[in-house]
Amino acid sequence: MKLVILLVFLGGCWAAPADCGCSYDHGNGQPGCKTAEELGRLWRNNWDPTAYWKCEAAGQPAKLVRCSGQAFSDAEQKCVDWSCWVWTPPCDPPSKP
Repeated sequence: MKLVILLVFLGGCWAAPADCGCSYDHGNGQPGCKTAEELGRLWRNNWDPTAYWKCEAAGQPAKLVRCSGQAFSDAEQKCVDWSCWVWTPPCDPPSKP
């Protein structure tokens, strides 16, 4: 029963991510590096769980960084072993390139 409830919740978040606290337009998640929030954290690549985006300077394109043999955890803000990785609904950054 718990599994059914979890699947319904995840399905609802995938269908309408705005209800889960963010917006998502099926883009790759690359930030525009225009806001302090974007400079202060890493952004998952929505199309590749082994990569993330990093803003190194305001107004400069985000750098794509790959995890070596691991997956990027948005919640932990680092690369983790696949056994520790958990899928979460993707969220777009505040600005886009």
